[in-house]
Amino acid sequence: MNQNTTCIRLITRADDAGSAESADRAILETIERGIVRNVSLMAVGPSIEHAARLLASHRDVCFGLHATLNAEWTDVRWGPLSPISCVPSLVEADSGMFTPSPHSFLDRPPVMEEILSELRVQLERLRGLGFRIGYADTHMVFEWALPSFNEIFDYWCSREGIRNYRRFSRRLPLPPVSASTAGEGRVEELVDGLRSAPPGQYLLVGHPGFDEEDMRRFGAPDYPSGKVVADRIGERLMFTHPEVLQSCVRLGVRPIRYDEAEPIT
Repeated sequence: MNQNTTCIRLITRADDAGSAESADRAILETIERGIVRNVSLMAVGPSIEHAARLLASHRDVCFGLHATLNAEWTDVRWGPLSPISCVPSLVEADSGMFTPSPHSFLDRPPVMEEILSELRVQLERLRGLGFRIGYADTHMVFEWALPSFNEIFDYWCSREGIRNYRRFSRRLPLPPVSASTAGEGRVEELVDGLRSAPPGQYLLVGHPGFDEEDMRRFGAPDYPSGKVVADRIGERLMFTHPEVLQSCVRLGVRPIRYDEAEPIT
């Protein structure tokens, strides 16, 4: 064991629970056999009830609203929980689904009141399913395209009694994921990153998955299904691989929940 009591406090977060049953099961594995302490939930996802049955009873996990305003995949789409007539600026006129990318907000900015109304409905959906929500983050980091959103979101989170992830988000420095870093290659990069990072508090985000039929439906023209599956397998291993678990012990890395984290100043 490292002589320091804790060199690194690591906010370990698994995203996209509720997006697919295989994602939900992969996230369960990262909780029970790995280092995940935070799970971000897609209230609009097709498997969110399955995620609730599988995950909501875990008291060692901090659950968060994965605020979703975009649907990036070609064959798997989602839209608002609110009636479309209440949030018309958030959807495509022809499909009633969210737009694929936050880039669309640059040309057609959504109405802020509609965003907050939809996020409130998403939050209530999760609470109604039995999740204790401790924080909120954003799917596809859509706030980069909405300059006025950050301050409003901070106030909204405070009013709802949950933490805004942006106050705790200093990411662990790792190389970008590439074809060469899928699978166990991602594990090696994480171990190297933990070894070289100065002491402090960091965020590690992944999207755990398995190579199963529902996960293979995830894909887009610029992100083919095979690459999605390979990346998500690698990100599951990033949280569960024995080498990662051993390195956390050896290096004094403590996985923590958002409700244990200190704000970044």
